[in-house]
Amino acid sequence: MKTTSSLTSIQAWFRDYSNSLKISFNSSDRIEHNVSKGESREYQIFDTLSNLLPVSISVEPKAVIVNTEDKQSPKFDGALVDRILWPRLFTFDKTPIALIESVLAAVEIKSYLNKSELEDIFGKSRALRSMKCYSSLPPLITAFAYNCANLSLSFFDFAILFKYASEYSPSLICILDKGLFGLGSITGEKVTLLHEPDPRKLPILCHTCEDSLLVYIYFLSNWAGMESTVAEIYRYYNDNVFSSLECFYFGEDFLNLVASDEAIKNTARKCFERKVSADIKDLYAEARKAIDLPI
Repeated sequence: MKTTSSLTSIQAWFRDYSNSLKISFNSSDRIEHNVSKGESREYQIFDTLSNLLPVSISVEPKAVIVNTEDKQSPKFDGALVDRILWPRLFTFDKTPIALIESVLAAVEIKSYLNKSELEDIFGKSRALRSMKCYSSLPPLITAFAYNCANLSLSFFDFAILFKYASEYSPSLICILDKGLFGLGSITGEKVTLLHEPDPRKLPILCHTCEDSLLVYIYFLSNWAGMESTVAEIYRYYNDNVFSSLECFYFGEDFLNLVASDEAIKNTARKCFERKVSADIKDLYAEARKAIDLPI
C-alpha cells in the first residue's frame, strides 16, 4: 500500500468515510442500551453503503427475505436489493419484505469479529442459501466488522468454517481498516477473488489495510452486475491499491488435515492465539510444524 503522503484523492475520500465510521463507532459506545447501540452502528454502515454503491442497489436495513414456499430467512441486519427490476412485497415500520430472487446479498454488521460471530454469520448463511430460489443461484452473504482483535486467528477460524460447509459460506467479510476475507482461485502466483461459494475455492485474506472500504465497494458493485468496462475503469482509477494488494491463503493440505480432526485443529489454532502483531506467514509456518506438516 502507498504511504499517506502519496495517496490519490480517491483513496483519501474513501479513507475519510472509514474515519467517519470509526468516529461514529466510538461515539455510539457511549450508548448504554446495547440494542440501540447495535442499531446505531448498523445504520452507520448502511448509510455509507447507500452513499457509495450504484443506485441500482437498494440498501434495505432489517429486510425480511421470503421465498415461494412462504419461508423466511433468519434475521439479517440488512440486504442489498435489486429494486430496478423487482417489486417490494411489503414494508411496515421501516421493515421491508423482499423476494429472495431480488436480493443480491444479505448483510451482517458486527462490532467485533471473533469466532462466535463468524459462527453466527456462517449459520445464517447456511439457512438463507438453503432456501428455495427460482434464480439459478441464491443470494450471496457478506459481513462488515468494525473491529477484529486478532485478524490472523479470525482468518484461521473463517478458513476452517469454510472447509466444514463450503457451499454455504459467506462470500466476503470486510474488517474496517484491516482486510477482507474472501474466496478465490489460485493460478500460479495469481489470486482471483470469486464471489460464489464453491468447495474448489480457497479462503483468501486480502491485506487491504486502510483501503478496505474502497476494495469492499468494488466487489459489492460487481455483485450488482457492474459492467466489465466499468469495473476495469474503476480498477484503473485505483490501480495503486489493487496492484499492491497482498493476499494470503492456507495450503489445501493444511486445511484438509486441520478440518479432519478436532485435536489437530486445536493444536494449529493455538499457534495463532495471542500473537496479534505477528506476521500470519510466520504463524502459519509454526502451525504447520506443530501438526507435523512440511514447511
